[in-house]
Formats: sequence, C-alpha cells, structure tokens
Amino acid sequence: MPANVIETILPLIGMKGFAPMYRFVGNWLGWDPTYLLTVLGFIWAINKVIRQIYYFFYGLATEYCMSTIHISSTDDIYIHLMLWLSRQPRMVNSRALMAETVSKTAWEDEDESTVARDHSGLYLNFSNQEARARPQYIPAVGLHSFWWKGQYFRLHRKKESIFDEGAHGGFGTFKDKEDLMVSCLWRSPDPIKQLLAHCKEQYYSDHQARTIVKRPCPAYMRRARNNWQQVANRPVRDMRTVVLDQQQKLQVLADMNEYLHPETPHWYANRGIPLRRGYLFHGPPGTGKTSLSFALAGVFGLDIHVISLLEPTLTEEDLSSLFSTLPRRCVVLLEDIDTAGLRRPAEEARAAKRAAKKEKEKEEKEDSHTTTNDIKELAKVLKKESEEQKGISLSGLLNAIDGVASHEGRVLIMTTNVPEELDDALIRPGRVDLQVEFTYATKEQARELFIRMYEGDQGRPRHVDSKPVANGSPVPDGKLAKSSPPSTNGHVLSPETSSALRSGELDISIDELPDIARQFAEKIPDGEFSPAEIQGYLLKRKKHPRRAVEEADKWVAAVIEQKINRTKISQVQ
Repeated sequence: MPANVIETILPLIGMKGFAPMYRFVGNWLGWDPTYLLTVLGFIWAINKVIRQIYYFFYGLATEYCMSTIHISSTDDIYIHLMLWLSRQPRMVNSRALMAETVSKTAWEDEDESTVARDHSGLYLNFSNQEARARPQYIPAVGLHSFWWKGQYFRLHRKKESIFDEGAHGGFGTFKDKEDLMVSCLWRSPDPIKQLLAHCKEQYYSDHQARTIVKRPCPAYMRRARNNWQQVANRPVRDMRTVVLDQQQKLQVLADMNEYLHPETPHWYANRGIPLRRGYLFHGPPGTGKTSLSFALAGVFGLDIHVISLLEPTLTEEDLSSLFSTLPRRCVVLLEDIDTAGLRRPAEEARAAKRAAKKEKEKEEKEDSHTTTNDIKELAKVLKKESEEQKGISLSGLLNAIDGVASHEGRVLIMTTNVPEELDDALIRPGRVDLQVEFTYATKEQARELFIRMYEGDQGRPRHVDSKPVANGSPVPDGKLAKSSPPSTNGHVLSPETSSALRSGELDISIDELPDIARQFAEKIPDGEFSPAEIQGYLLKRKKHPRRAVEEADKWVAAVIEQKINRTKISQVQ
C-alpha cells in the first residue's frame, strides 16, 4: 500500500497525529512501515475470525452437547459440593481461589501438641488459635473446570444482589444470592447427578453418628424455598445417658419406631388418619427432656428442627411455611411451650374474666360499686393486653400442627415445665399422642449417673474381626482380645478413664467403682435433686470419685437448705 494512501487514511480514522510519526519511522528504519501495519492488521483480523468461530462452536457445544444443573446456595447440596471441591488437589491449585478460615466445632478431635501454653507452662492458652488454623480454599466467583472419573466438568459460580421488597417489615433491602452451575460435556445430566450423589455420600460418610440441628433462617431469607439453616452438628447422644425410667424409654422408642416404619403411611391412609405423631415431655427443669429429644433423634438418625415461638420476627405465615418445608422424616422440637404465652382468642379470654368477676360478686353477695371510670379502666387494660399479644397465637400454632395444609410424616416433641398451664386444645389426643413425665432422680438413677461419669464411653466400636459376647466385649476368633478395655461390673471403661485409673489420677481403683457408686447413691434422697444437679456436682469432681462420696452429705444438706430458703446462692458446690 503506497505511503501517501496511508497518510490520507490516517486522518480519516482519527489518527491525524500518527501521520508525522509514520513518516519519521519510515525514514529512521529505512523501510516502509506499511508492511508492519499490514501484518498487524492481518493478525487482528485472524484473531477476530478465530474468536467468532470459537464462540460459534462453543455456543453449539453448550446448547446441544452439554448439560447443566443449577444449585442454590440455600440448599444443602451447595455445602456438600463446596466441601468436596475444597478437598480436590487440582481445584485447590486453581489460579482463582477464595480462602476461608475454617473453625473446628467443639466436638472435633484436636491435637494437644498444637495447643500453646502460657509462660508458666501450667495453663493452656488459645490466643490466636483461629489465626493459626489452616485456611480452606474453595473456587472463587467465576468459571472453573475440573475432571472427575475421566469426565470433564465446568463450574460457574455466580453471585448477584437482588432487592427484596418485603423484607424487614416492608422496607426493601438488598441481599446476596449465589447460584452454582455445574455442566458436563454430555447430552445427559447423569454424570452431574453421579457427581452430586458422590459429594453427598462423602459428606455424610464424614458425619456418621452426628445429629444435625437446624433453626429457621433469618426473616429476610424466609421467602426462599429452603427456610431452615444448620446451626449445630453434634455427636449422637447415647440413650443410656438419659436418666429416665427404663420402661418409659422403651415405650417411647417402640412408639416412634412403629410410627416411622415404611408401612405406617399406608396403614394411616387406609383408615383416614393424618400421618402425624406428637409427644409431650413434662417435668421440672434439668430432668432430661431435651436430652431425650436428642437421644431419640440419634437413635433413628433424624435431624432436629428447633422452633422458638418467642421469636419476635416469627409470624403465623412464617410458621406455616416452616412446617411445609420440613423433610419427610424429622424431629420438630418446641421447647418450653408454656412460656410462649399461648392463650385462647381474645373474646374467650374476656368472657372468662367477666364470668369470673360475676361469680366472685355473687359469692361475696356485695353490691356492685363499679363506676363508669372503672369500666373504662378495665377496657383500657384489656385493649393493652390485646395489643401486647404478638407473635404466634394458639390458633396459628394449631393450624400449623394439624391444619388442612399441615405437614405430615414429622415427629413433634413439645417440652414444658408446667403442663397445667397448657391449653387443653394443644394437648388433646391427636395432637399429643404420648405424654412422658420426667421426675427428680431416684437412688438408682443417681448410681447410674455416678457410674456413667467415671466409666466413660460404653461399647466404643473397635475395628477388629470379632464376634460379640454377652458383656459386649469383642472376642476375635473365639479368643479374648488382649487389648480389651477393663470393665467394672459389666461396664466397659473408656481408654481415658482406664489410663487415669492406672496412672493414679483417679482416687479409686477399677474394682472399687461399683461399691463407691452404691455408697454415693445411698446419700442422695429420692425425688429431691434433678439429674442436672447431680451431674453438675460430679463434674466438679470428675477425677475424684471418692471425694465426691465423702462430700456428698454436706452438699445434699446445703442444697436442701438453699431450696427451703429459696435463695439462689450456693453455699457448697
């Protein structure tokens, strides 16, 4: 291309100042820079063509040769997939990662060597422990690719802010919403389904013998399909750790086992009975009502969904939505139902007050001295009480429990300290099918608590090829295992307790534990102390069982005197 043509074109395309430079470069180099511009233009054109071809075939492959599954961040599968991705070496070495500080739960094992001590060397020091924790790396927002079982997968992590007009009492707010898109080079989404099933299997294989506790999501998130969020992941509670009459335990276990049987829905449907089961656990505080709820969930492998009726932001509409999104089988726990202030409708309450007032006036045979001002004052009080009554009403709770559109298949457990304060409609048959009474500990239960405190874990699984025997100790090939833990009267001691006994950390020998437990039980009066009180006393002496027996008389006398005087100050602990 002639130089004068180039100089004519440059001003037309807005590069007038480039013409003198063009002539200078040509004179300085001694050759025509037109060739360089021609090569660069050719490269630019080829690049555009290649990109157009790439996007054309990429669009064809995406539309006709790839399958995609979307995953919302509010679903449990999101947690399963992200945890699995964080453990994949190729994904961790990606060039676009997000680092997260992972905190261990209270129940996870921890290496004692990693815990620092203070300058004296006597006391543990956990300062900056979270900062020393190894971070977890997950894919950042954007596009990622990985291989699994010879199959190519593409992950697109997208986050956007959406405006929720109905949040916070009508005032709109922005909230983040994340969407995962997993794609594979296949017309069928079966490889993605297999991947998600594998992630879920891996997640639950690492969480065996765990009970998941869930609570309602915050108010601004309850409009989503999934209204529940996980708040705890605890070890399964052994039923033997619950202090309750053995007959009552067996009755509850048999009843729940029959209800959860796969054939039960057909039996209920054939007889037109709603598939629901309700339990009322009532008794003094600290007697094990919540403990039994967790133990039952652990026995049957169910999640626990805890609902507090005292939450200010919880409406009757939210309650119905929460019940409607429950899984097929789960435990719904309503703790301290008597404190929720559930009452009959306002008109019934007012009628009851008027009837009580008339009855009192009739019995006392006094003339009515009620003035107009008194009537107005009473009306103001009733109006104020009606306005102050917020949250969930009795009718709203009953509709959520067994209304026309209520959820079926769940196990409802209500706990209360004062069952007499509950409305009759709440505990009628059909809503509460079985009542379990919890009482203060007996001497036998005190003995079991003592044994449980110093024996540790019973029946700890051992990975040996063995056969069970009468006392639960494994016997490989018909011979007694040399490494079987010591036992006391049929109670297998945990390795920690056995080691403490042998090293002299406990002030008794192994064989003395049953006798010491009986001595302790004789000093505990029947029906005076809750299991929580006895356990709290023993926890302060968890390495000194003999001292616990010696100081029991003084502790019992001090606590009884404290209860008589109705004081909250403990003289002996």
